[in-house]
Amino acid sequence: MSLQHVEDFIEVIAGIRDPVTGLRITTYLFTVNPIINLARYDVSVIESMAEQALTNQPFTQRQADLACKIILKYARQLAAKCVDVSPVENPQWRTAIRIMDYSRRAYIEDDVIILRFPYNTNTIEGIRDFTKTSQGSAAWSRTNKRWEFALTEYNLSWVVAWCIANEFDIDPAITILFDKLTEIEESNYAIELSLTDTGSLTIHNAADSLLSYVNTNLGGFDLANLLRLVDMSAVLGYTIHPDIEQALTTEYGARFYNLTSHREVKINPGTLMSADDFASVLDYADKMERWPVIIYEPDLTGKMLARLLELRSAVDVSCYKSKLDDIPIPLTRYVYTNTPIRKIESIPMIISSAGMVFGGDKQLMIQRAGKVVYCAADVYNKRTKSKVTDIAS
Repeated sequence: MSLQHVEDFIEVIAGIRDPVTGLRITTYLFTVNPIINLARYDVSVIESMAEQALTNQPFTQRQADLACKIILKYARQLAAKCVDVSPVENPQWRTAIRIMDYSRRAYIEDDVIILRFPYNTNTIEGIRDFTKTSQGSAAWSRTNKRWEFALTEYNLSWVVAWCIANEFDIDPAITILFDKLTEIEESNYAIELSLTDTGSLTIHNAADSLLSYVNTNLGGFDLANLLRLVDMSAVLGYTIHPDIEQALTTEYGARFYNLTSHREVKINPGTLMSADDFASVLDYADKMERWPVIIYEPDLTGKMLARLLELRSAVDVSCYKSKLDDIPIPLTRYVYTNTPIRKIESIPMIISSAGMVFGGDKQLMIQRAGKVVYCAADVYNKRTKSKVTDIAS
């Protein structure tokens, strides 16, 4: 009986199809017992292809070409087994060849940057390194079998530079966006809080949604609302005009300005008891009414509590000792704790003696905070991975 399909020949070589009858050899377990002497490097290939053929998984074009090459390579040995390999010169397949996409390209789909490429360890490692610092999500999609990146300015810039370096095809839509981004970056474009000619405040280049939020939730753009708008700048993502920065620094000092214009700052723990760093933080919190202030001191030294009680009345201080404690929010300005607090959904401000904040409850507390002050020499926030400004700088 003559064999018709390339898969048949692979199964014959592997010893799982009878070369005379053309029938499969039934066994309870998949075992390969080649009927000819194979080169050592061909054994594993035949084993893999035989199992693929046995389970009706289609070959890729590269696998198909290799299968034909191996069969014809052993034509003499197979002829000795009464197997004629001439049909392989014009191959036919039981299962249609699987067409593989070997392109290396970047494109945008549904406002997501997509990277597609054949499997390559070095390429994947390069992308994984970037995912550690990306701004916006960057991850492998198991469902879509591709790398997907949030369409942010940072991600877009990296993808374009990386694709050029790695000879990827870049879709025109990405090029157009990148050109616009470059044009903006080369101009003086900024989403910036500044004064108008009439003496009121405005945020230049702000989206309508941002302007609406300020008017609805933050009290609008009256000059009397300046401190509140500066205090929310880091949260809402706009910068402060240098003239405003200079005016506030002159009136309130560098410490106060740094506290208002940054979401996260740090103070030197070595000056906690003697210098006015800690006092200035509390003064800022009082002026901006960021109550309750959570004082988080997990090292149990009690230094921050002692300093707090020197500077503020004990009546205004509550000690949170366990997850069972209730916090009388309306009556409490300062809450001292050694353990993370999960009961407050929105925390106006945290002062933490821990610069390295790890763990689910701790990270949740930091994420819920509108302002974070680290009383620590070294600071690393796993969530933001960003530099934390020194209060005195």
